[in-house]
Amino acid sequence: MAVNRDFAKNYSIGGGEMYVKLPGDTNFRYFGQTESCTLSFSIDKIEHQNSEGSMLVTDLEVTKSVSAEVSIQTADLNPQVLALAFSGEYIETTQTSGTNEEVDLSAVKGGLIYELEKYKVKNVVVTYTDSEGNEQTATENVDYSIDYNFGTIEIANDGVLVGKDIKVTFDYDAYTTGKFTSLNKTSQEVALRFVSKPMQGKPSKTDIFRVTLSLDGDFALKSAEDVQKITLKGKVLKDETRPEGEQFIKKEVLV
Repeated sequence: MAVNRDFAKNYSIGGGEMYVKLPGDTNFRYFGQTESCTLSFSIDKIEHQNSEGSMLVTDLEVTKSVSAEVSIQTADLNPQVLALAFSGEYIETTQTSGTNEEVDLSAVKGGLIYELEKYKVKNVVVTYTDSEGNEQTATENVDYSIDYNFGTIEIANDGVLVGKDIKVTFDYDAYTTGKFTSLNKTSQEVALRFVSKPMQGKPSKTDIFRVTLSLDGDFALKSAEDVQKITLKGKVLKDETRPEGEQFIKKEVLV
């Protein structure tokens, strides 16, 4: 017969949410939907084997170092996640609306794409001067095509505009554009917090005080058969400002 045990079994099944404290933040914010969040530990040991007997035996083992890494996989490619992945930052710029904007392009070449330097363009008119000195209006989707979101014009290879100076007149809407820099914040350090939401088990909170996250593996610019996902990974660093025993990771469980 088994002896009595005075503790309850604590099996855990379920998910949870990740939060992040970005550089300059004093509070956590929601990281975004995560597919998986993993902590992995590694111990580097030094061993000595005694060879004085008939076989080798280990008579000394010393722990040289202990390290931890965190890995996060996400399909929620929000701005803060992408900025961390590319070791950069997210910058928003605002464009006010305007009308009758004119852009002059000289000796345009077929097959090339030219920037209009505005986003969300509309009411685009493209004109050129013909061989007799008369101003003519080019035909969209015959002589050129427009990307109205990003404000570009592509010149047709066999249209009347090839080699000519053209004028592009257009209006544009107010718009906010997000831009990502890359590889200019290579030591971007964050804090992480994982709050479990188990369907079975006790709720817990895990704080990782210092970690430098960066992209691990590939980032698919095009993924036709699956949802785009990225994996961020980083080494857990020591926080000298915290009490001993809580300088790397702190886990709290509601008992």
